[in-house]
Amino acid sequence: MRTLLDSLILAFFLLSGLSRLARFNVTASSLPKDASGKAKFFEGFPIPTTLALDAMMAIWAWNGWHEGKDGLPWGLIGEGLPGKGVHVVSFVFLAWGCAMISKSLKVPKL
Repeated sequence: MRTLLDSLILAFFLLSGLSRLARFNVTASSLPKDASGKAKFFEGFPIPTTLALDAMMAIWAWNGWHEGKDGLPWGLIGEGLPGKGVHVVSFVFLAWGCAMISKSLKVPKL
């Protein structure tokens, strides 16, 4: 994932994680609490959910799906465009970043 658009999407993902952590620190005291005094839910995906993306990439590396002519699963679109296109898997990172910074997405704590 080394095209210009891939890099921009991955930078957005990284900045979404940083924003998520900063917002948690600022809003943790204002979230509704349960009887034990802990917040009932997370606003947006919590940072540890990104381990699912790590696992996905580890499986791809284990199977060699990051090498060769075909490259990453789901391929590359827009190869002829300036910046040499974008890998479809980058949109997974884009969606995950949006889920991390979402204010309306409430993830219950277990």
